[in-house]
Amino acid sequence: MNTIERFLNLRIKQFSRSIREIGIPLFFILLIITTGITFRILVFLSEVQRIEMGIISIIIIGSIHFTRDDAHFIKSLTVNQIFLLLTEYSLILLPVSLLMLFLGKIEPAIYWQFGFMPVVFFPMGNLKNNKVAPWLNLDRIPGAFFEIKLGLRKMFFAIILIYLLALGCSFFIGTLILFSIFILMLLPTFFEYFESKEMIVMEYKKGNFLRSKIFNHLFFFQIALFPHFLLFLFYHSEMWYLGLACFVGLSLGIMFNIVYKYASYRPNVPRMFGNSFQGVFLFTLVMPGLVLVSIGMIVYFWHKAKKKLAFYYA
Repeated sequence: MNTIERFLNLRIKQFSRSIREIGIPLFFILLIITTGITFRILVFLSEVQRIEMGIISIIIIGSIHFTRDDAHFIKSLTVNQIFLLLTEYSLILLPVSLLMLFLGKIEPAIYWQFGFMPVVFFPMGNLKNNKVAPWLNLDRIPGAFFEIKLGLRKMFFAIILIYLLALGCSFFIGTLILFSIFILMLLPTFFEYFESKEMIVMEYKKGNFLRSKIFNHLFFFQIALFPHFLLFLFYHSEMWYLGLACFVGLSLGIMFNIVYKYASYRPNVPRMFGNSFQGVFLFTLVMPGLVLVSIGMIVYFWHKAKKKLAFYYA
């Protein structure tokens, strides 16, 4: 077995292990789920134009490519790096491609499956290395918003640029959806590091640690994203349900990243290692019919996080 086959086999095993750790019973929900949001997504895929799918493909794969932290490992492999990335990213997009082919959308499926290709010629992990402007005093942000401070410190300029670009393109019906997917892809980088024990103890003693954490971050993110939702309703009020789907998806994404972070918490360990569950969760959000699985994962890791924090600090 050559290096590329071993690498892809590793990815498949990571995904399979994540599914087993989540619990197979959760996925039986797929047999009974049929929601209005799912129907709307299927309608969108059945009516989408080819250029729209190409743009979505570039944004999704670009979000992965420019924020991945295994660039050094991939460069160390004795294989053609571009071919390896093309293969890996193509497998990620394949399920939606098959769904679109089933719906008879052949050209959009081709744009979706291959539109991302220019991304692989850019250096990996660029957004991981950005530094915030020295004149911006992030120390004013309260300790309860540790993750917000961390994310802005690492990717301030990239976030501001894309934020303003999305505002300027609000007249395009797909902008809010693309921007929401970008935020969902970016969220794990906000939550990959743990606070010091002293910071956690101080907040934990106030009570309702997880609930307060979730409320504070939902409030911050949704206030920041409010102009995008407002402009979407201004330009596309008849498609209000897509705005609602983005709002719900982003809220679930924020909740999941918080509970997953503390479910993985260990004192004296500075950061989380591995993001397989985050990839599975994102998959459940963007694939039709899996919203209840997303909620199930949040509930599961909520209870796990409460037990983990109570074990160390109760």
